[in-house]
Amino acid sequence: MSILAEIVAKLRPRLEERKLTLHRETLEALAANAPARPRFAEAFRTTGLHVIAELKKASPSKGLIRENLDVPTLAVELAQNGATALSVLTEPNYFLGSESNLSLAAKAVNLPLLRKDFIFDEYQILEAKAYGASCILLIAAMLSPEEFAKLLAFAHSLGLDVLGEAHNETELEVAVQADLVGVNARDLKTFSTSLDHSAALIRTIPSDRIAIAESAVRTRTDMDMLTAAGAHGFLIGETLMRAEHPGLALKELLCC
Repeated sequence: MSILAEIVAKLRPRLEERKLTLHRETLEALAANAPARPRFAEAFRTTGLHVIAELKKASPSKGLIRENLDVPTLAVELAQNGATALSVLTEPNYFLGSESNLSLAAKAVNLPLLRKDFIFDEYQILEAKAYGASCILLIAAMLSPEEFAKLLAFAHSLGLDVLGEAHNETELEVAVQADLVGVNARDLKTFSTSLDHSAALIRTIPSDRIAIAESAVRTRTDMDMLTAAGAHGFLIGETLMRAEHPGLALKELLCC
């Protein structure tokens, strides 16, 4: 079983429990009455370097990354030091995230927020809207083209933008439907990363899409190389979360 299939298999029972605890009709009402958030895609249409700073406690490949994930404090620190948007991990088993972290971030800052999770059900998208997200992630590797298109349309019906994630050329053909197109440098089979591979894929993304480089971006040199390939923004998690002061680490990346 692939890591994606394993993650999703463990998420399904928990999702069914949430559906029983909070019925869809109630969640729909919460989503409809959620406070307006800044639009995600629009934040990347200006000039300059754009970073989606990720609030992430752990990952399958690296284990525990930041023991004390103080979401409100970190969200404010990253906002004050130049983050264009925040990504909030809500997957509980491998990334040690939660939906409550999304709510905490939404209350702490007025930046666009991405719900970073393994989304396969409309209920998860309603949660994203209700708890403060501006955007959701759809991973082409774990969805059929039909599922991807259906969930994309549902997110748009709620006023949410979508970041479509691809790891290779085949997935990119699906992910390119989304408002933002994320190219993940990580190979899901080996967990190795290649920014050269990311750059090659980014060069093929149509100019009317917003290209986001994901994973393995650690230095300003990395950012400059990917910008030259056509990246409009960078999703950076581990590099910031391992820093004693993530805001200062972000400021250094953006400096000069």
